[in-house]
Amino acid sequence: MKDSANQAGGFVGKFEAGSRPALLVIDFQRGMTDTSVSTMGSDCTQAIAATNKIIKAARERGPVIFTACSYHSHAMDAGAFLKKCPELSSFVHGSAACELDPRLDYDRERDMLLYKTQASAFFGTPLSAILASISCNMLLVAGCSTSGCVRASVVDALQLSFPPFVIEECVTDRSAAQYRSNLIDMADKYANLVSLDEMKKILEEMKNEVS
Repeated sequence: MKDSANQAGGFVGKFEAGSRPALLVIDFQRGMTDTSVSTMGSDCTQAIAATNKIIKAARERGPVIFTACSYHSHAMDAGAFLKKCPELSSFVHGSAACELDPRLDYDRERDMLLYKTQASAFFGTPLSAILASISCNMLLVAGCSTSGCVRASVVDALQLSFPPFVIEECVTDRSAAQYRSNLIDMADKYANLVSLDEMKKILEEMKNEVS
């Protein structure tokens, strides 16, 4: 999934698979995945099922880090973001909207859960320090939405020199058009776009190299 105009403009590079991966699962929380909880919710069933498959494979190679948007009752910590999306005021700490989707393979004892207030998983969180502490050189990315928090996190990952690998089946969006256009944009400019099977194969090869 590439755009010929971007390629002609010089966006032709590709990241090599690293040896110290981490998996970032962005905002698969009930406010984003359950329409009965929030108007921001959409059907993420297929993406969650695919993400569970990569979680299982990734845990053997590095940390799995989940994020969720969460705010104080006054939502002042949302800042200007609240002006663009007033519904965020319902994502109050401890509410159903902030709970991870129960279908996710989240292991409280092994995995990390970071709460964030802005689109990027890096903004105002310890994510960068966590990844630096393990010398992460390959950041696998799943979650929602592709055009919003996923894209913002991918751009920041690139800028912080954590090469992002977006797993196509593991990201989703309430807008099919924005899903596709943002996958093209990220694949061209900011990330490697890989299939679930490709990533599972890469992680399996890492395991074999170690053993």
